[in-house]
Amino acid sequence: MCKAATAPAGCAQLMTTEAPVVSLEQAQAAALATYGLAGSLKVLNGERDANFLLRGPQGAFVMKFINPAEAPEVTRFQTEALLHIERHGPHLPVPRVLPALEGAYEPVVRVGGQAYTLRTVSYLDGISQNLGTPSVAMMQQLGSTLAQLNLALRGFEHPAAQRYLLWDVGHAERVKPYLGHLAAEQKPLVSALLERYEHEVKPRLATLRAQVIHNDLNPHNVVLDRATGTHVAAIIDFGDALHAPLVNELGTALSYQFDAHAADPLWQIKAFVGAYNAHVPLLPEELAVLGELIAVRMAMAITIAQWRASLYPDNSAYVLRNLNASWNNLRRLAALPVGALTHSLIAACAPEAP
Repeated sequence: MCKAATAPAGCAQLMTTEAPVVSLEQAQAAALATYGLAGSLKVLNGERDANFLLRGPQGAFVMKFINPAEAPEVTRFQTEALLHIERHGPHLPVPRVLPALEGAYEPVVRVGGQAYTLRTVSYLDGISQNLGTPSVAMMQQLGSTLAQLNLALRGFEHPAAQRYLLWDVGHAERVKPYLGHLAAEQKPLVSALLERYEHEVKPRLATLRAQVIHNDLNPHNVVLDRATGTHVAAIIDFGDALHAPLVNELGTALSYQFDAHAADPLWQIKAFVGAYNAHVPLLPEELAVLGELIAVRMAMAITIAQWRASLYPDNSAYVLRNLNASWNNLRRLAALPVGALTHSLIAACAPEAP
């Protein structure tokens, strides 16, 4: 999450501001007073907000005490995006925003003398994708669900959707100041990818179709059915949503679906993008840059994670949870023949022969 304003200082402030300090007792009191909810609470991990899972007679909900460094207009943008999806894609498995007793979707609560904006959404039970069993069927379902989510968001506009966000693959060059946090073996490859992106890829993005996108479909934001471990039960966490080229959505999502250990490391990517394309046909100019976006998003993840881990060593295990997989995938991707990824993406989206 980052400020809607285009000021890098605002972005840095949010990325470096500690999450709100809220105890279980304080969260319980806020739940009862604000929503009339009672039940057991559990702390959930989060980089920038204080998050709690509440289970009670009225159901299960996630309470998010929002980082005070986040601009109010960005908070409203995220809430309104969820409400827009509820209206235009009611079948989609995404969280539903719970109104407070007085009707507000973003009530302000006081905790220990500090005022926090609170957003509470329905909890969608399951396990994260990284704990499930990968399959072609799962990838197809995930690609199809993301495409339908993008269709539901088509036409949604909000002033704060134009955000300065460090995680925006459309502005990957913004991570350059943090390259010093990379390991020596990582820096040459990451630097080369960023240079090629800035000079050869980014200028082409400005000509592509754009809309509000989820922008963070990593395996921790994909919830699978707990019983089977294969069925997509939910897409969660819209904290990085923004207005951007539509292909950026796939560049981010597919960067987490590369399988470095498989004989065909692109098998998940091909199943995913083919299913997405069946709902939202990708244009030739989008497919031409998608492979580059996948690679540069991997490079961004490696860089940002190590920078943030240096800021918050006590939370480094959470921040670095994807680092090893991201680096292994990036090295394997870079070792593929030139053009192999792009050719595979095009083939996966081609109409089947009769």
